[in-house]
Amino acid sequence: MNIQHQLDIYKNLFENLTPETIDQEFVQVFDQKIYFKDPFNEVRGLVSLKQIFKHMFETLHEPSFRIHHMAGADKTGYLEWRFYFKLKPNADVQQINGMSKILFNEAGQVIVHMDYWDTGEYVYRKIPVLGWFIKLVANRLKAR
Repeated sequence: MNIQHQLDIYKNLFENLTPETIDQEFVQVFDQKIYFKDPFNEVRGLVSLKQIFKHMFETLHEPSFRIHHMAGADKTGYLEWRFYFKLKPNADVQQINGMSKILFNEAGQVIVHMDYWDTGEYVYRKIPVLGWFIKLVANRLKAR
């Protein structure tokens, strides 16, 4: 297995993700027992993974990923990405920056996908009262 080749396939999948590719291409890229974790989801199995991404297309407008950097060795890859979306059709584009750790099996299929991104910065700070409180705490913890 060539890690760079597998990461290129993965990058292509996510940068061209559509509701159709979820059903057509996930079965080729992911192992049936895939483990997926992000700040809001933790699932095992291809059926559950598909549900997460189908939900994304059902609840967000114009979701898209752009992968800016990739690195890997052996069977482990790391991706630096940006996720763009709108909450409503005419709303401003939102952006989340994150990293993913990807583990491949001998056949080159993804067996683990773990996303890392700051929910405080991208979600919780945007909730009016909660955002005010998070900023207050962050300012108190900040080195001066």
